[in-house]
Amino acid sequence: MGNRYVINRKGEHMGFMDNVTSAVNRGTAAAGRSADRIKINARVGEIVKRRQSLAAQLGASLYEATKDDVALRAGREALYDGIAACDAERAECERQLAALEAAAAAEAQAAATFTCAVCGARMGGGDLFCSGCGTPAEKARTAVPVAAPAAAGPVCAQCGAPLGEGDLFCMGCGARVQQDAGAAVDDTVAPTAPSEEGRA
Repeated sequence: MGNRYVINRKGEHMGFMDNVTSAVNRGTAAAGRSADRIKINARVGEIVKRRQSLAAQLGASLYEATKDDVALRAGREALYDGIAACDAERAECERQLAALEAAAAAEAQAAATFTCAVCGARMGGGDLFCSGCGTPAEKARTAVPVAAPAAAGPVCAQCGAPLGEGDLFCMGCGARVQQDAGAAVDDTVAPTAPSEEGRA
């Protein structure tokens, strides 16, 4: 009796383990199939996209080759006319974009200012003539700059730099300034010593 009970218990235990193992195996197999399904679906999606791209390229090339063929257009007029309308609309959009870019460039040029090379007046980028001297803008940009007006007051005799009131030396070249004449003198040569005769 006892042995029969033990055997039955072992059989039940083995049957339970077989059921668990079978369930695990089925779950693993299902998970593997699910992963494979995902991979295959992703590959199908890539193939569809590649085919659509190739079909679009083929369609565009065939459209260009056949758009003027009356026989091939027969029965497909709506498709050909629709594509032509899209092309015309795109061309109009591109024209509008070009106009906007040109307007932006013109505004930027008009906002820029420069100095007239003839008279030194400030000019706007959109000005056609200088308001100071009437020179055309193109010439005002490229002309040789006008020389600076001569400085008022005393200047250095050596370099022509303007001298300030009370300056003892030129700030441009360092020459000593002659206060009475308002011009610089070169002090690199030492003054001649009086001769013996002059002293006598």
